[in-house]
Amino acid sequence: MYSKSGKTETSIMTDMLIVLTVLAAVAVYYYGLRAALVIVLTVGVCCVTDFVSIKLRKKDTVINDISALITGLTLSMMLPASAPYYEAVIAAIFAIVIAKQAFGGHGCEIFNAAAVGFLFISLCFPENILTYPVYFEKIPFSSLVPSDMLKSSMTKLFITTGSASVSIPELMVGKFSGPMGTGFAAVLVVAAVFLMLRRSVSAIALSAEVVVSGVAVFLLSGFDFNSVLTFFAGGMTLFGMIFLSCENTYMPNTRSSRLLYGILVGGLTVLLQYYSKTENAIVYAVVIAAPFRIELDRRALSFAEMLKSKHGAFFGNKSLKHVKETLDILDKNDEEK
Repeated sequence: MYSKSGKTETSIMTDMLIVLTVLAAVAVYYYGLRAALVIVLTVGVCCVTDFVSIKLRKKDTVINDISALITGLTLSMMLPASAPYYEAVIAAIFAIVIAKQAFGGHGCEIFNAAAVGFLFISLCFPENILTYPVYFEKIPFSSLVPSDMLKSSMTKLFITTGSASVSIPELMVGKFSGPMGTGFAAVLVVAAVFLMLRRSVSAIALSAEVVVSGVAVFLLSGFDFNSVLTFFAGGMTLFGMIFLSCENTYMPNTRSSRLLYGILVGGLTVLLQYYSKTENAIVYAVVIAAPFRIELDRRALSFAEMLKSKHGAFFGNKSLKHVKETLDILDKNDEEK
């Protein structure tokens, strides 16, 4: 199956797997074997739950479908290295069963499964999921890490006080308290460029999200560039834009829809963080915007269908060249029927 970018879904997921594996390796370097256990457990439970769910639904398994692996890795990067093991298991099961298989499995989801799993577990157990250990500190292997070893995230401090007291170099390499795999801004920037060049994430949507949210934060913070860097490096913002929002497998069909979707996610992220004081606002924004992503496509295709029925062959003229992409999608859909 091919995505809107023309790449196979397997190729897109392979690119995602490569980048997420790098992030996981950095997370283990920062937080030690405790982080590795959380990652392996989350990924393993996602894969097993997906397999069992497919069998219970009496569907055939697809050998090259690694979507559950991607979901597990993405979800694990959003958790603290100190996450209790049973909570990681709950998040993984909820992500696969409720957000993925309940909608028909891979390719039929409305919401990003990792985002839904994280939101569920963070709302149920905020005291464990939204507090974090210090990097390079030895974390005990016990399921419940002592509370005196945990602290609020840098993002929470920034939201409540307007200052994070973190230097730019520390922001770029992720030396601050937060989810174990989402704060390495320098790595994420390289990952974003790699994935855009590989057409595994939508350059249009990602650029729109970065520009809209970046400009808004710059204005709201009183033209403070450090606040913009803190916004993107913390709160899963840049990570979420790349891995939760802009993967080409789940992008709207048309360029105009992808642009509007990017603007919507970027705007929602800023509104939620600045006015609702929401930690990890990008995750909420992605979930809220998901149904609109589908509606944007529906509106674009309906509009093109209306024009096609009224003007017919006139669509070959340059005056309506800007809707050609949408018309090509309609023609392809007709051929498949």
